[in-house]
Amino acid sequence: MYENLIPPLIILSILITLVLIPALLYAGLRKIADPVPLRLPLLLAVVVLLVKGVILQFSLIGESNSVAGLLMYYPLLFILLALAVITPYFRMGNRTGIRRPWIVFALLSFMSVALLLFSTLGESREGGPYSPFFPALPLTGWILDGAAAILNIPLVYSSLPVHTVLFEAGLYLEIFIMAALIYALMGMLNEEKTKI
Repeated sequence: MYENLIPPLIILSILITLVLIPALLYAGLRKIADPVPLRLPLLLAVVVLLVKGVILQFSLIGESNSVAGLLMYYPLLFILLALAVITPYFRMGNRTGIRRPWIVFALLSFMSVALLLFSTLGESREGGPYSPFFPALPLTGWILDGAAAILNIPLVYSSLPVHTVLFEAGLYLEIFIMAALIYALMGMLNEEKTKI
């Protein structure tokens, strides 16, 4: 009877998460320090990546407790995506002229989840090496693939924790760059508006 409610509840929880997590992180970081130094959200992102790496390395979430895995792994991913969206705002927010930044955070969070879905739609081979980063991450994937090739590190494409953490770090950087570009564009438009 309740099985039909699960997909709409999952979609509703994701929508609430995309709107609430960036706004709550922004408000929480502003409570810690105002103005927020750039190193604080970056440090928090590194901590989230390390926690996810530990979870994967020690197989804390297995097939037997997949619900617990969903409840722990994906909120951490959404926190990482939200940090990528709000981090450049701490440096560029004053220039944008935005009075309610949580609206922009929600829109950029939807964009980041769309990028996440786009980047994870590739094929996966069970038991084979993991795919290169560039096809899924066009802005930062070539950096990760190049570093792995130059340093001759085969572990990058053979270890799930290493590949996943590097993939999510690259995704964080892509969303960070895209959000920074959007904030810069909004800042330029605000300057043009104030000149007129």
